[in-house]
Amino acid sequence: KPSPAVARAVASSASGDVSAMTGEPGDGAGAGPPPGSRLALLALVQRVSRLVSCDTVLEALPQMDSEQLQHRANEALAALDPKGVDAEALASPPEESSLPCMCALAVECIKVVERAELSTHLARVVAAGCEVMSELLDPRTSEARASWSYNWLEDTLEDLSDELDFLALEVYCGLGRLDGAVAESEQSPAAFEVDENDFGNFWGSIEHRQALQELSAWLLCLVFRALSYSAISARTLVEFTNRDLLCLCSLMRGLLAARPGCDSGLPHDAAELQGVALQALCGLTAPELAFLNPAVEGDGDEARDEETIEARNRTLGYYLEVLCAAIVETGMLQDALDAVLVAVRGSEDSAQNALGMRFLSFLSALMLQADSAERTGMADDLDEPQPALRLRAEVSRRADALGMILEAILSSGAAFQNVSQLRELTISCATLSAALAAQGSDGHGEDGFTLGCRMMLATCLEHSLPEDRDGAVALAALTALAVNVGDLEVCSDKLRDLAGRLSSDNSQRARSRLQRTDCMRILVRGGPGAALAVFPDAVEGAAAAAPAQAAAEAPAPSAAAPVA
Repeated sequence: KPSPAVARAVASSASGDVSAMTGEPGDGAGAGPPPGSRLALLALVQRVSRLVSCDTVLEALPQMDSEQLQHRANEALAALDPKGVDAEALASPPEESSLPCMCALAVECIKVVERAELSTHLARVVAAGCEVMSELLDPRTSEARASWSYNWLEDTLEDLSDELDFLALEVYCGLGRLDGAVAESEQSPAAFEVDENDFGNFWGSIEHRQALQELSAWLLCLVFRALSYSAISARTLVEFTNRDLLCLCSLMRGLLAARPGCDSGLPHDAAELQGVALQALCGLTAPELAFLNPAVEGDGDEARDEETIEARNRTLGYYLEVLCAAIVETGMLQDALDAVLVAVRGSEDSAQNALGMRFLSFLSALMLQADSAERTGMADDLDEPQPALRLRAEVSRRADALGMILEAILSSGAAFQNVSQLRELTISCATLSAALAAQGSDGHGEDGFTLGCRMMLATCLEHSLPEDRDGAVALAALTALAVNVGDLEVCSDKLRDLAGRLSSDNSQRARSRLQRTDCMRILVRGGPGAALAVFPDAVEGAAAAAPAQAAAEAPAPSAAAPVA
């Protein structure tokens, strides 16, 4: 058992009394022990000790495994509780001598996934093991880790590599099964008509799902901290999940579903973790991710170079369809929207607003895939809509949330400070508004996103766009946006005035962008004809100007010449 001083410190950390922990005055308003400190780890190990001693865990595990867990927990408690501990030592990172015991406890907890099915309590045990490793890898303890004589954490993570891969798959399977069970129960009759046993199963499914979502949050926290936040990218996470987009989206949903500041048991920097996850999510549409195939390495590079453009496009289209299916099947869209909205609303940080713009660009890339599926007629040959079309329907139902994200971006003014950002934002909004119009949802034109697009259109036309290459593309996207939201007639004069100021090369560049049919195209409702009419055709203009120019260059008639 811990000493009385440590017991009082752990008890005070639960109540938020910082002065009792460290001897310094605190606010007492929910403050906890410093992340990565000996006190935080001690409270965590005591929680693990209680978890592995409960009857549910003892019944689910073989006796030898449960006894090994209890032994590791007691061993870690003894290592963290040396005699003569003081408040300053409690608030500092653990000594290196305690690391072998802490790492052994984490390994024993995580290996539970190989010994039994992840029930609610066992999922919490495994999550506690990930939490132990995450606390030891906390960024605030980087200086202490640099002084260690041996990298215990790297060695432990190498031993756990196979278990972490298996854990990610188990969490994905469990969440998929429980999401179906919860959805089926939510469609049941009213509560007073539900049998008591059915209600117990329903509540048990919700609790079990929350435990697995918390486990996925701590698992991703462990991966992010092991690799460092700056090194996390879409490619990194795709490789971590062995290119399984369904598994990746399921894990990401568990992290994005968390509510920092509201949900207990989350990392102290959960908001930052969500931001890192969202940045990686927005990078999943990168074309190079479609070709991460280990079968085409070495000698396969020559074969890959000989692939035709059509074959590459088919591979990319298949990858995007799988990504759309992963988002739809895991139900991640709503949680991602909520997390982005929390990040951009009321924030003056340019990075947060850039995240909102990048998320809209991510969705617009997937809406282009839906447009491709609809134009090729492939959806007509299937009994159910293609994943991209299903995702478009999901996006259409959440148009109001998209409108709130766009409103938060516009209110910050960040998009108008950089013409390249304005260009990308207008292209994304034009594509998304065309997708909403193509979906044929009831009340189109009155949803929050369409109203936000009209506000952005009016704001952009009040400012003079630059007359360079980026300004020409931005103007083409604004024209497409005016067509998609039904405001072309109102804005045509202003758009024609801005288009008339462009040089012939930039005007032709805008027309060419509207006429593209590849992944760089801008979707226009009903075709690009109405938008192209805004921009003067350089060929037609040259043909019309030729007679006038020839007449001006003709020699003047001589005064002595007879007049016919």
